[in-house]
Amino acid sequence: MEDVMVLTKDEAAAALAEIDTTTRRSGMLKGYRIGGPILMLWSVIWALGYLNMGLLPSAFWSWTWFGLDAIGAIGSVLLAQRLKGQAGVAGKGGRADVTSLRMLGGMGVVMLFVLAVFSVLRPTDPAGYLAFPGLLVGTIYAAVGVFLARRYLLIGAVMFALTLIGFYAFKEYLAFWMASASAALFVSGVWLARA
Repeated sequence: MEDVMVLTKDEAAAALAEIDTTTRRSGMLKGYRIGGPILMLWSVIWALGYLNMGLLPSAFWSWTWFGLDAIGAIGSVLLAQRLKGQAGVAGKGGRADVTSLRMLGGMGVVMLFVLAVFSVLRPTDPAGYLAFPGLLVGTIYAAVGVFLARRYLLIGAVMFALTLIGFYAFKEYLAFWMASASAALFVSGVWLARA
């Protein structure tokens, strides 16, 4: 007669909890691997945008960012779709399209928020225009880190800190500081992609 292993109720619950933990961790790691290349893309977008802010008159800033943000948004969606397919995350029945629309919608909301804040507050010092996006994105990443994926908390904190350091210590060269600080985003993207 064959020995049959019988699990107690507590053992079964513990096994199911372990499976749930492993599944969540696996999903988070896949998310990091998808988010990493997107973060690297945005680091390049930010470097180009801030370099242009340092080199071009302020009349060209919004147009420069509009074009770069459009490239970044489209690139993010394309990267996410490709990487989700490679990771086996893409859902059936148009799920990837829904995720892409949500990603674009989220980016659109943030861009409209930034435009609205600038319209209402009208910073008189150009450094306000330079620093606000870094502070906002740092806050968003930190919030994602608090609620969903811890690595983003560190990325957000670094982004926030680098922006404040540049604002207070290198205000005259803030555009170039932010362009070079975008290297931290690239390194963060590599860190996520290798998770």
